Amino acid sequence: MASVLTIGLLIPQVAAADDAPAFSTALRRQLVLDTAPDQRFSIEERMRHYGVPGVSVAVVENCRVVEARGFGSATVDGRPVDAHTRFAAGSVSKVVASVGALALVQTGQLSLDEDISTQLRHWQLPRQGEFADSNVTLRNLLTHSAGLNVAGFKGYPRDQPLPSLEQILDGTAPANTPAVRIEAEPGKAWRYSGGGFVLTQLLMEDTTQQKFAPLMRDTVLAPAGMKESTYQQPLDAASARQAATGTLADGTPIPGGWRVYPEQAAAGLWSTPSDLARLGIDLVHSLRGKPGVLDTDMAKQMMQRQIGNWGLGVEVSPEGKPRKFSHTGAPVGYRTLWLMYPDTCQGAAIMTNADEGMTLTHEIARALADTWRWPDAAPSSMVTTSALTPEISARFVGEYQLRDFPAERFEVTVQPEGHLGWSRKGRGLRDLVAKGPMELVSPDSGMRLVATGEPSAQADTLELHFPGGVNVALRVKEGSR
Repeated sequence: MASVLTIGLLIPQVAAADDAPAFSTALRRQLVLDTAPDQRFSIEERMRHYGVPGVSVAVVENCRVVEARGFGSATVDGRPVDAHTRFAAGSVSKVVASVGALALVQTGQLSLDEDISTQLRHWQLPRQGEFADSNVTLRNLLTHSAGLNVAGFKGYPRDQPLPSLEQILDGTAPANTPAVRIEAEPGKAWRYSGGGFVLTQLLMEDTTQQKFAPLMRDTVLAPAGMKESTYQQPLDAASARQAATGTLADGTPIPGGWRVYPEQAAAGLWSTPSDLARLGIDLVHSLRGKPGVLDTDMAKQMMQRQIGNWGLGVEVSPEGKPRKFSHTGAPVGYRTLWLMYPDTCQGAAIMTNADEGMTLTHEIARALADTWRWPDAAPSSMVTTSALTPEISARFVGEYQLRDFPAERFEVTVQPEGHLGWSRKGRGLRDLVAKGPMELVSPDSGMRLVATGEPSAQADTLELHFPGGVNVALRVKEGSR
């Protein structure tokens, strides 16, 4: 089997058109091909490739926002994205909410390590059976170690009634997600839970006797200079006029423009890349002993590894890598990547209005790493390819379903240009290249499709290798639909 070599890429010598920033023509994929090791793309090319209508980027260099640009369209009628266009930030909301919770810890209104039941007034987390005597703390909630379920939220159409926090936590109508409950021993393992941040929101409201949106405006957003950000759900009219329309995975706009998230601390922030960049700068200032929303000790606690690669509300870089704190956001119709290198005070916030935008945000981040010489070069991997023969095409082309999730289906097809593509129902097409007679790989995502068993005219079983694991897919036979 051909080998995959990790390579560090030098700053590309690419000319940007007009006043376009250099990074905008320097995007690179997760995998680079041995046949085109220096290949770069423009943001516009990759937006078309992924079906992303709009992107906004803010770049931090030496604790200053030095670049804030929009690309493409914010709305169906073609309103262009600019630096002031607002996007749904999804789970990046958790970072800002964590800063708010830690600010309350600073003032003695909340405790990181006391059981939350002492400060909850209107609702209590059920603790039964083996968890009857378990303590759940704010530290557990912010580090995703409370053992709680409900990873994420679907949002609500703008014309539908919204549940209260108690209805969300109990999973009762009109809530559209299950009840938030303890399913693993608190404090023992990392288990991502948006439900834990709904509980954090309730804790903050109960403690301060304030609604979450104005509390966060006064505690974090205004002090950090985030003047174009809000947790208001639904959006007020003025904010709605600046909002980008979200795009579903099949390329269609969200009916009504976007969904509403009453789970504000978990997923309800609307923001701009520049505002998210300002928050990153504020946190770095705090780490360096300068005035910020958090004091230095609290900022250091936030960025300290608590469990796995997780601090208090932020992901932190693994041991042996340059220091970084970051988070991603993936509400319906939008994708966000936010990251900061505190030792050099460099970073970026990248926001898109499309379900298919996350891979694009990482390609932009690689271009920024090259252009601004970030501490982590974010190297791509080089893949040695083989010629795509008719035999290889015949072996892989067809429809498949995941063995353990039969409703999940995908196709491998021959494209008009002659290469192969991978597509999931309702999602965009991804290019595939051959690594050999029994393996295909996606340069965009790094996904590998490996035909198992003896070589044959048609593969009946494929292994899908992702960074997170392996799934087995079975060829769909005629009449099995």
